[in-house]
Amino acid sequence: MIARDLISTVPILHPMDAGVKALRLMNEYHLTQLPMVVENKYVAMVEEDQIMDLEDPETLLTSLELNGTRPAVMEQAHLFEALKLFHQFKLSALPVISKENEYLGIITKDNLLAALAQYNAVKEVGGVLALEMDARDYSLSEIARIAESNDVTLLSVNTLTDATTGKLEVLLKTNRQELHALVATFERFNYFIKYVLSEEPEEEILKKNYDLLMNYISM
Repeated sequence: MIARDLISTVPILHPMDAGVKALRLMNEYHLTQLPMVVENKYVAMVEEDQIMDLEDPETLLTSLELNGTRPAVMEQAHLFEALKLFHQFKLSALPVISKENEYLGIITKDNLLAALAQYNAVKEVGGVLALEMDARDYSLSEIARIAESNDVTLLSVNTLTDATTGKLEVLLKTNRQELHALVATFERFNYFIKYVLSEEPEEEILKKNYDLLMNYISM
């Protein structure tokens, strides 16, 4: 999925807009930044804090001292590049531009999270298993082979390096809710299991809720 696929239609700001208008739009769309655009060219991101610092909310945006940072992502960039910029600049929205700096729209944090959820199989039913290892010991092919030997499909694989220990955490989202056999196999191959999260079937959750309700009624 690329940046162009995540564009949302959100109003833009112009230099001759008043600060109060910018605040109203930010509040309406639940954003803390909005792009300033002139003749379809992206100029800068206007921050909520900048406007709040104005003595008169009717002051025009053209009087703002805009900083030199102009976070934006190219329309053909992958969503991971957008994610990096969201984190780097603490954004609630990220402009998408063309090679000619033409403003195409913005990616909101909500749209980005929704896309990431699709990539990480968050909506799929299945358990999660986290392995911890030295980076040099990481082999996706071996991990996948072990999963397949237990008739388990890996829906997503994510890695994270612990800045303190230098250890690599490998997070596996699977298609199975019962992972005891898979855990045992990994341990047999000397993998360290950091944690296991298994989802309960919906009917089990309903049964537990029903039992709790009956217990409450009988009190």
